[in-house]
Amino acid sequence: MRPMLNIAVRAVRTGGNFIIQNYDIRKFIQEDREKKKFFIKTILYKTNKIISDMIYKSYPNHIILPNNQYNLLHQNKNNNTIWIINELDGKNNFIKHFPHFCVSIAIFIKHINEVSVIYDPIKNDLFTAIKGQGSQLNGYRTRCSNVNNLHSTTAAIYFPNKNIDQKLLCCKIYQQLILCGISLRYTGSTVLDLAYVAAGKIDCLFYFNLHKDNYITGMLQAQESGCLINTFKESNNSHNYCVYIISSPQFIKLITEKIQKNHT
Repeated sequence: MRPMLNIAVRAVRTGGNFIIQNYDIRKFIQEDREKKKFFIKTILYKTNKIISDMIYKSYPNHIILPNNQYNLLHQNKNNNTIWIINELDGKNNFIKHFPHFCVSIAIFIKHINEVSVIYDPIKNDLFTAIKGQGSQLNGYRTRCSNVNNLHSTTAAIYFPNKNIDQKLLCCKIYQQLILCGISLRYTGSTVLDLAYVAAGKIDCLFYFNLHKDNYITGMLQAQESGCLINTFKESNNSHNYCVYIISSPQFIKLITEKIQKNHT
């Protein structure tokens, strides 16, 4: 796995450097919406091409998929090695010149995520993981937070963009967490949230109706650091949702008990 990890690291660093070169171009922020959309699409296309070219140079027979085509992974019946690229997670942060976004790669062999690389080009933070060999931040081993109480802890959260009922439900549950002393963060980058949970920078990731293409490049990081993923589902006439809780086993137990106590 090490050779592929090395190529993935080189690829995300090169792609991240290209993004940073364009991050300082702030003129597009003040222009019209169509120009802004074209600018971002161009950045994504060029970044993806830079990363893909580096991968194909070393592994011409491997398959590369964009992040939003994760569903095609399970259509691969020949067990080819597949690289999934997320060339920019945190697009709105990038547009607003808010320095919190990342580039990431996940490598799948026989449908199993074996390698994960996440690169934050602003902070020059490199998160890596190999299945069965742990996760690292800038070459140092990482472990998830070992806190065993809800008071004075930090959780990354997400609000649904379109469904008003789900937003109101989020607020209701998050209110209970705040009353327990939990400090909430809505960062705008799910992949970096997962990397931060893996590194112990954030105690827990709390997400509603999480789609796999939003977290696929970061889940291995969390798992290799000792995190578990738990789901809390509820369905009735007014709403249908699934809450994903990613954290240490003891922290998940505490939060799950709190949610169930207030929603039974």
